[in-house]
Amino acid sequence: MARSSAVPERLVVNLQGDAHHGRLAESRFVDKPFLPGGELNEMQLAFAAAAAGREVELRGWLHEPTFRRFADAVGSAPTVGLDPRPPEAGDLVVVPEGWKDPLEYLQLALSPARAALFVLAAPGLFGWDFTEHWSLPDPLTVELDRLARPEHFAAMRALGFELVTHSPGLVDASGGEARLLGTGLPWPMPEPAAKEVDVVALAANRWAPLAREVAAGLDHVDFVEEAPNPEVLARMARARVLVWPSRIEGHATIPHEARSVGCVPVALSSNPFAVGLDEEHGAVVVDEVAEIGPAIRALLDDRPRLDELAARAQETAREEIAWQPFVERVAAWLDSPAPDDPGRAARAGAGAALRAAVAREREVAQQRLEAAHGEIERVRSPRS
Repeated sequence: MARSSAVPERLVVNLQGDAHHGRLAESRFVDKPFLPGGELNEMQLAFAAAAAGREVELRGWLHEPTFRRFADAVGSAPTVGLDPRPPEAGDLVVVPEGWKDPLEYLQLALSPARAALFVLAAPGLFGWDFTEHWSLPDPLTVELDRLARPEHFAAMRALGFELVTHSPGLVDASGGEARLLGTGLPWPMPEPAAKEVDVVALAANRWAPLAREVAAGLDHVDFVEEAPNPEVLARMARARVLVWPSRIEGHATIPHEARSVGCVPVALSSNPFAVGLDEEHGAVVVDEVAEIGPAIRALLDDRPRLDELAARAQETAREEIAWQPFVERVAAWLDSPAPDDPGRAARAGAGAALRAAVAREREVAQQRLEAAHGEIERVRSPRS
């Protein structure tokens, strides 16, 4: 396939879509109790590009403590505090897979910008799968073969989106279309604390009902309610084992963080997009939720094996987030030729025409509304 050699003038990591106007999101800090893993991955990307000397905008509703921590560790930062604006031809706009409104993706596709999807989980699980008849499934019951199908990735590419991901499994599912960037952090993970509890689980995520099902068969589980990221990490650092009944998603942050502090995940084998969830990387994997509890009890009864897995988990998890190799992978992607996209100019022209037509219709509707309001006021006013 022919390729263009254009290198983007700036990378725009855009966390929120705009279905109505197609603008890139404003950039501002907001209060959040914690930072979701997908947003952390996108912030990693923005800071890695900034560390590589690129012009970067980070747009959306941002978690300030995490942003400041990155900025202090990296020594450079993406631009924030920005007003909304239309995408431009010099932009490479990266947006997350997982938005529910197709119009948010369509608006970007109908723009002059180069566009990329950061595939964070199995397409169709949390957001539009780029097919005609999608509806949001229940992650606890969805048939797994409905997700991350070849036609989903093909449709993303056909609409003009390049694909990047942090999961080798998602690269495979995309037929090699997605580029593997991985993950990286510019600060060291904390050392494991003294192990005070046997088992930890999360009470404030989508897999909590399954975790409680597992906990019913265990003597005690430290359930972490919604809490700031450092507290979650500290609670895992004090625990020996993490209950992780995730049926399917992507390269989840929680089990990686658990491994990095010597807390061994006991997880399901059903997620082909997980990273590091096997014995080689310090985790135990079973096929059914009902098997998690017995596997945890067996692990706690075999302390030499548990200690070996914990050490392996910590070592491999920290290797996975080495910062400089991650920066180099991001820089190599930004320096590589963009896939040829002969439809971009046509889509941009159609998008401009569509938005102009919608703006005219809104203006006419507003004029009619104002005229009707004026007539009502005229009729209501006392006769002279």
